[in-house]
Amino acid sequence: MPSSRRALLRSAGALAGASATAGAGCVSIGAGDRYVLHADDVDGSLASHLLVADPTAVRASTRLDYDAATKRDWLDELFGTGRVTAVQWPLVEPDEWGDDVRLRPTFLQHEGAFHAVTVERTRQVDRDRWLFAVERTDEDPPSDATVRSEPFDSLSERDREILQAALDAVYAGNDGFLGEPDVDGLRPVQYHRDVSVEESDLVPDPPFEYVDYYDDYYRVVAEQRTVSVPERTFAVERVASTRSELEVHVEETVPDARFEDPSDAVREVLDAAVDEESGQRYEEEPPVSDALSTVLDDLGIADDLRPADEYDERVDFRGAVASYDGDWYVFNLYLDP
Repeated sequence: MPSSRRALLRSAGALAGASATAGAGCVSIGAGDRYVLHADDVDGSLASHLLVADPTAVRASTRLDYDAATKRDWLDELFGTGRVTAVQWPLVEPDEWGDDVRLRPTFLQHEGAFHAVTVERTRQVDRDRWLFAVERTDEDPPSDATVRSEPFDSLSERDREILQAALDAVYAGNDGFLGEPDVDGLRPVQYHRDVSVEESDLVPDPPFEYVDYYDDYYRVVAEQRTVSVPERTFAVERVASTRSELEVHVEETVPDARFEDPSDAVREVLDAAVDEESGQRYEEEPPVSDALSTVLDDLGIADDLRPADEYDERVDFRGAVASYDGDWYVFNLYLDP
């Protein structure tokens, strides 16, 4: 059996000539206005990559996760009735896809059988919730203000968790991975179904006005607001009775492309994109070359990719699945104008 592309790359250390070609090589940080194509190799089978071993480990898109028991209740309803509606739980994760998102193929095992999970509907719903947040201030608190500092022993374990999450949100400075937008400039912790308002001392009236944290002061904010959160209705369908049947099903239905006999120019693009050398990618400046255009056509990206000069900010296409020389890869394209 011939060696896979991944094995060849590992044994050689790097693919000879990949970085010597026009447009391929190391990413130039800050270069801008370049197409960058890179790929993550799939360890093991494609089915294993897409099978969610523990659905309760999928985090809700909120600073404090929902309880595992809540997720188990949703799963029981999903498998019992064939569908379930859940708030803020991305069981089927969305990948960025240009101006939109594309849902990631997702499979679950239940009672020995294997099931495909899809999203029947996604919508935003309004919820009235208490919010707790902190704001960094450059000024010292007033002399009569109540200030608390670590280890916050006067708070319950849950309230310490809420306060730490609020502080972490300010330090992180970016909520993209949580899927939580700012609320009038705040990065609040929301009191949802699994975070009790009645058992918390932080709302409605916090016992302190400021927090001293690593020599910075933060003003405490507790408010009740109407917030918009995602609600998804999931559906499940049995697709395989055995693991081998699942492998066949996934490989027949999921891939966007199979690069089985590419031209030399297309192979040059693919070799640079899948290169495991740190920092290696395939890059080129607009307009898209014929070789890259062929790859993007096969991956299904080209139809949704607009000309580079129509983008004002970075755009990503993530999660395209393809085989290349005996291995499976997840391809990602981005343009940073």
